[in-house]
Amino acid sequence: MSHSPDTKKWRTDQMLSMAARVVERRKDQALAALGLTHAAVIALQGLAAGPLNQEQLARRIAVQSQSLGKVLARLEESGHVTRTRDQRDRRQFSVSLTSSGREALASAHQIECNALPEDLEGWTTLQHDLARILTAFEVPGRF
Repeated sequence: MSHSPDTKKWRTDQMLSMAARVVERRKDQALAALGLTHAAVIALQGLAAGPLNQEQLARRIAVQSQSLGKVLARLEESGHVTRTRDQRDRRQFSVSLTSSGREALASAHQIECNALPEDLEGWTTLQHDLARILTAFEVPGRF
């Protein structure tokens, strides 16, 4: 027996938060076969255009640098990223995707798509509304 929330009793922000958690949970479950999480995939995606230091990457993907550090440690341990000392600023580390990380990212994108309803990408009104929310809160749309 399924217990769906009575959506008429929820505010829009509550429904948005609940929907995001449901989607992230589905993706995490699907990505477990690769040893990845949705958060790790976002970090890999943020590095797809080239190396960044941890603070730059955190800004690009709109997360706290401390939280990102844990994700990067797991990605480095699994061979998906490398962290090397920045030659210009010895206090910083440059984070780069490895070939394994690029392969994992490509596989993860397909797995994430398969984890969601097929027609989700066709929900153009939802996409538009979500873009408006992100713009209102000045979240960088660099993906």
